Amino acid sequence: MNLVTMGKLQRMSEQNLSDIDQAKERGRKVIGFYCLYSPVELAVAAGAIPVSLCGTKNDPIEEAEKVLPRNLCPLIKSSYGYAATDTCPYFRASDLVVGETTCDGKKKMFELLGKFRPIHILQLPQNQDSETALSFWYQEVKRFKERTERETGVRITDERLSEAIRLTNRERRAKKALMDLARMKPSPISGMELLTIKFKVGFFMDKQLGITLMNDFIDEIRKAALQGESPFAPDAPRILLTGVPVGLGSDKVVRLIERAGADVVCFET
Repeated sequence: MNLVTMGKLQRMSEQNLSDIDQAKERGRKVIGFYCLYSPVELAVAAGAIPVSLCGTKNDPIEEAEKVLPRNLCPLIKSSYGYAATDTCPYFRASDLVVGETTCDGKKKMFELLGKFRPIHILQLPQNQDSETALSFWYQEVKRFKERTERETGVRITDERLSEAIRLTNRERRAKKALMDLARMKPSPISGMELLTIKFKVGFFMDKQLGITLMNDFIDEIRKAALQGESPFAPDAPRILLTGVPVGLGSDKVVRLIERAGADVVCFET
């Protein structure tokens, strides 16, 4: 589908790094996150800019394999390779990098990343006991709040945190509304379009700008759907893709599926 709003997304994406550089010059801190387990609301509440850091391209993997085992998860090798080669502008901009103990490979990577940037590790509960796990996780979030306050010089009050939660929840609702468009049959949006929008908007320093842009996409796509427009045949197979996170650069499976005439209508990644 030829989406007019896609051009706006590209222009905003190109401007985003310049906006981050200007914000840093004015004293704002940038905090890089690798996983959705990490509470970005605390960064937002402290006036910092949260950015995504996971590697989704093969380019830096060769350099990473000089340090990491070749049979390690490619997402981890790509993430580390970007840091080692200093080729990720968002990692370069980060004043603090937040890791989380989701797997042994990432635990080791975060140890090694410490030579490039200050690292804060969130220890995830490793058992299913809800009572002890909740208490443990509360203390981890509290510890991260204190670290964020030290890094930014901003006290995170209940009011600031509540405001940040409302903002990030509006962002989540906009993402869900965008993804829910694919519930239509046939879907008015391709999996690659959905992936591209979510991936690029995820780097925006201005979350409200990202919310507005996603709503623009939703309005444009709904109007096209009412006119019967869709990139797929009514009987196209509908695919749910699950597994490790997929982004631009690691989208080969999505492209292959859609070239074959099926539609990726849900990402459970």
